[in-house]
Amino acid sequence: MVVIKEQINRLQQLIDASNSIVAITGAGISVSAGINDMEHLNFASTFQMMSETILKTSQKHYYKIVRKGFLDATFIDGPKISHKKLAELEQMGKLRGIITTNIDCMHTVAGNQNVAEIQGSFRINECLKCGKEYIDVSLWNKGNVPKCTQCGGVLSSFPVRSHVGIYQPAAQQARQWLMAADLVIVIGSKGMYGSVYFNHLNRNTKLVQINPKQTVFDGMATLNIKTAADKVMTQIIVT
Repeated sequence: MVVIKEQINRLQQLIDASNSIVAITGAGISVSAGINDMEHLNFASTFQMMSETILKTSQKHYYKIVRKGFLDATFIDGPKISHKKLAELEQMGKLRGIITTNIDCMHTVAGNQNVAEIQGSFRINECLKCGKEYIDVSLWNKGNVPKCTQCGGVLSSFPVRSHVGIYQPAAQQARQWLMAADLVIVIGSKGMYGSVYFNHLNRNTKLVQINPKQTVFDGMATLNIKTAADKVMTQIIVT
């Protein structure tokens, strides 16, 4: 515990000294909100949630699966300490942006404006009938699958339409942020998506990782804090 406390103090010093922080987040940051990481996914439910066929043909069932998968956690239980602390860092002008592979929109609900969702999310929707785009996750918090106000067609989120592909506008934004970052904090992410964005990291940028699990970032981080994100971020003071 003494070592962890010293590491958190070091992270606080790095944050205080930085002017352009970028956070990279993965499934681990949302575990405390009740959203499963890859090791604990219900693959049958996940397959259904990512099925556009089920979305089109069985909307009540589809919405039930999505609510259980993450919507209840996002809108009822709400963002947790780490999500809220990142929002505070952005509001104070310290955090340039968040790069995430999560589709749960926790960062947006927590208050972050600058979020690059590499695989898209349920915030990024398109009508399957007329193609009209809707950028608003709250559309999924109205008790049923959202419909197009223009033609009445069913809305589908980017991860579903693309089969969990790369959302290029987010990837481009992530590259720009990493090139200008002086500190990168990796929270709950196990992969770097190298050529998609991570290879654009400035070689002089300090890298901190917060994750109790072993990851690819272990050997490159300036500081590895091997404990749960909320236990670390609750002790960070944003000024």
